[in-house]
Amino acid sequence: MLSTTHEVSIKGKRYEVPAFRLDNVVVVVHGSFLKVAEVFDEYWLEAETLPEPQHILQQLRESDHNVDLFTFAQRVPDTKPRFDFHMEWDNVAIIPVSSYDTWFRQQISSASRRNIRTSEKKGVVIKAVQYDETYIQGIMAIYNESPFRGGRKYWHYGKDFSTVQTENGTYRERSTFLGAYLEGEMIGYMKIVWDTNSAAIMQILSKMEARDTRPNNAFLSEAVKLCVERKIPYLLYERFIYGNKTDSTLTRFKRENGFIRMDIPRYFVPLTPKGWLALKLGLQKDPKDMIPQWLRSRLLDSREKWYLRQ
Repeated sequence: MLSTTHEVSIKGKRYEVPAFRLDNVVVVVHGSFLKVAEVFDEYWLEAETLPEPQHILQQLRESDHNVDLFTFAQRVPDTKPRFDFHMEWDNVAIIPVSSYDTWFRQQISSASRRNIRTSEKKGVVIKAVQYDETYIQGIMAIYNESPFRGGRKYWHYGKDFSTVQTENGTYRERSTFLGAYLEGEMIGYMKIVWDTNSAAIMQILSKMEARDTRPNNAFLSEAVKLCVERKIPYLLYERFIYGNKTDSTLTRFKRENGFIRMDIPRYFVPLTPKGWLALKLGLQKDPKDMIPQWLRSRLLDSREKWYLRQ
């Protein structure tokens, strides 16, 4: 296991963190007091290329890097716990894909069907495009529409061409880049990363001024069609529920468009006495998830109002 550092993005900013290279993956370490190791981009890597967790654990135990916890998760659709480690349930938002007609008629809401038809009637065109300079500039135009999105400061606002090109160009060899166009103008973009038995939406974003043309609904419609063509049974869109935030505009959007929750096992393996104690105290959890939902909602509302005043 070769020691190195690796660049990660946290809230839109790039940081170098301690890392180890193992076979064809990078294991990154987060935290200062409690050092937690995980495979970098575990969710996005090809499932068949991931090393066995026991192999990583052996390398971590034999190294002198003093990692406290190692965490990893099983991959969709592998939902039955397979390892004898401390386990907690994580979740993924998925669309089980059989046919486009089944998705359109049975899996999505009537409102989503109307939105897809609205997008077509208003002339929105979804097409696969090359990841080139024109496409990247289109992404930048969407980023720079406003410094605020979703009730908070927008992380991607004002980024330069090189940064946008690098951040959106990952896993290019097994990705499809889609653009939404209205009268020749790019009003939205979507990136799908393909695996053997699943496809994952990495990015889906549209201009706020084009919201009434429903490009995001049109994107999902096209994504399901592509999955059917490739005989991919699962379309993923990160988590369905984030922490204890059981309802949000994003969760509602996913639900309306046919996504369901699939629970998958996530494991935490202590490697030091500190890691063992942290696990007993529940310190491996995200601090935000320890805030009661009623209080968290009020804090988020206050943040949104503050940004709107700015």
